[in-house]
Amino acid sequence: MRVLVTGADGVIGERLLRFLLEEPALSIEGERPEKIDEIILACRSGDSLRYTVDPRLTIKSGNIGDRSFLKRLFDKRVDSVFHLASTPSVEIEEHFETGFPGNFHSTCDMLELCRQQNNRPRVIFASSIAVFGGPLPHKIDDNHSRTPQNSYGTAKAIGELLIDDYTRNGFIDGRSLRLPFVISRPTAQPNSIPDRIGAILREPLLGRNVVCPFRPETSVPVASVRNAARSLLRMHQVPSDRFGHTRALNMPALTIVMSELADAVAQVNYPGIRGTVMWAPEEGLQDIVDCWPSAIQADEAQRHGLRAENNASEILANFIEDYNPLEPQGKPLLAVV
Repeated sequence: MRVLVTGADGVIGERLLRFLLEEPALSIEGERPEKIDEIILACRSGDSLRYTVDPRLTIKSGNIGDRSFLKRLFDKRVDSVFHLASTPSVEIEEHFETGFPGNFHSTCDMLELCRQQNNRPRVIFASSIAVFGGPLPHKIDDNHSRTPQNSYGTAKAIGELLIDDYTRNGFIDGRSLRLPFVISRPTAQPNSIPDRIGAILREPLLGRNVVCPFRPETSVPVASVRNAARSLLRMHQVPSDRFGHTRALNMPALTIVMSELADAVAQVNYPGIRGTVMWAPEEGLQDIVDCWPSAIQADEAQRHGLRAENNASEILANFIEDYNPLEPQGKPLLAVV
């Protein structure tokens, strides 16, 4: 079988790839495990993947919003798709004319190419809790109405609806997983809200001070990069008949106050001098976070075997193990031979 990963050079895509390279087979049509023959990695440049050596890998560089590049990804039959490519929320708000069409059209075009194959591929869509917004209860469950309050969330909500409709028509076997704030990446991405949160973990470990643009009492649902990648892979393996009226589910997440993340870094047993977290809320960024859910209920995903981290220390431990920031050049993201 051939597996396609869009956004493969993103932090979740790179961690998902590590899991895929450990898997000899995946379940698809008929729920039988099938051997992975090829993994196509769609990425912007491929630079971060150039040291990866595995005969099953094919790296294709280009812009996922370019229809001609997208068609090249489907030059042969694709059996499974992990659609992770996405323009960050802050960038879309600042550059709607390029950000929103890129997220919207790439999903539409990808689904059309899947339909035209006539083989009902399994499609895993990385959605977001940004599909919820406006006046919200403290905790959001799977059945809460989609009311996005920013363009990033709107594109994700449209993607979920398309995944459901293409599945209903028998064109694909789709699943959408609404990711919480996924922290922390090994390098900074200023246009990413999750990374501005995750910097509370990363920067002090590197001995650098960090200014957090959110109020310390802000409550957010979070998950580690490792857990997000594992959960997307688990969604692929859930039998088709286990889903109900929709294929869009919330991912289980740890609800935590931002000051607790700073406390976890201060207490962890890790070499080096700690940087300091300073709080300087920025109204625009705080408004984006405030319009997203502060807690997630994910009964359906938990029924399928997905889980949240238990505490901030577990998220921090996953980050250190995967990306040890004090190693020279950082810990290699992919070291598979």
